[in-house]
Amino acid sequence: MFSWSKTNKPGKSNGNRSSMSNYTRQQHIASYLTDPTLKPSTRKINDTTFDTVFQTKESNALILRVHMPSSLIISCPKMSLVGIRAVHPWIDSKMKVVGYPSIQSDKAFVSSGILLAQAVNHVVHHLQINPPTQLVFMDAALKSLQVSIRGSVTGGASNASNATSSNASIHNAGASHKTNGNQPPPYGSQFQSGTNAVPPSLPSQQHQQQPPAYKLPPHFRAIITLTENDYRQQIATLQNLELPKTPSTFPSQDALERTKLTLMRDDPATHLVPNLMPLPIVQETADLQHTMVESNSNLATYALEKKSELLEVHAEVKNLQSSLKEKMDQMNNLQRKQMELCKPMDTKKILHKLKKAKKESLEESEELAMEWLDGDDAGGKVNEFLDRFLEIRTVHHVRAAKMERIENPS
Repeated sequence: MFSWSKTNKPGKSNGNRSSMSNYTRQQHIASYLTDPTLKPSTRKINDTTFDTVFQTKESNALILRVHMPSSLIISCPKMSLVGIRAVHPWIDSKMKVVGYPSIQSDKAFVSSGILLAQAVNHVVHHLQINPPTQLVFMDAALKSLQVSIRGSVTGGASNASNATSSNASIHNAGASHKTNGNQPPPYGSQFQSGTNAVPPSLPSQQHQQQPPAYKLPPHFRAIITLTENDYRQQIATLQNLELPKTPSTFPSQDALERTKLTLMRDDPATHLVPNLMPLPIVQETADLQHTMVESNSNLATYALEKKSELLEVHAEVKNLQSSLKEKMDQMNNLQRKQMELCKPMDTKKILHKLKKAKKESLEESEELAMEWLDGDDAGGKVNEFLDRFLEIRTVHHVRAAKMERIENPS
């Protein structure tokens, strides 16, 4: 739906990126509403909430809801995808955008030095090129819009000329919707303007871009613990489930006769259940149940598709673990041998070795003397004999001195 130029590329500021303290809340809002890329597809709901419509490369129309808190201190914007349930590395279970680093906290937003328009541009651009998976449309109007979009895509080039008028139809439909106070309208209500309300298609150059690689989750061997923050988040999730509110009265049941009520009490399957099925609360609960079943079915199908890949990875991990165990055993054996070689030798063992070596040097010198005396030329080569004899006897006396030093260290 968007086409970023070189001067307005998401994630890059146009000029001043110094201190975020120079930007007021009004400047953030103005940059968002006047941005040449976002303006045609953005609708103001109230003073703090805005909706931006965009189309992914898979031809799905999505709504990014942006909430900019009104406070004296600049707070980071809150972004979420409305009217759907999906899976994406940047989105949590409540469909809130949590993966974009610049809006993860007030400090991160301030230190990033970007305007609100640049943050929205970056998030929308990322979700266009890397659309969510396991997509389930919770809102009927938003779901019906997808059918009209796919119809327009198959229409070919004839629909390309209607992109501008289609975009105007979206915002005309959004402007005609009446809201109660500051509450945002129902999901998809801004699209209830006919089949022409189709977001412009994704630029062709965005189709050619390759999505960046996501960071892999922690290794499965890591121990996963439930922190206090995780526990509080689970409690908040359970408290904020979007379940239909149970009415305090049922006007359609108040006028029933006593005999009818008695039959409903005595035979619930025949009289009570058919009488309760048309109630709005029952219909809403049934629709929610159907949506959750469809979502769980998609997740189960996705898991089954990954079964063969998981088994291959599991077998590879088992082989690597076995190889690692062998190498660890080998390393432990070498470490034990190293410790044996590096630790000081026992004194008794040293004395035993020195005594044996001293005896060997003494015997070697005696044999050398006997060979020289028994030789035919005993009178010749005297100097050679003396040098060799003194060398061996010196070794003998050095070893004896070492033994004496060990036995009497003082």
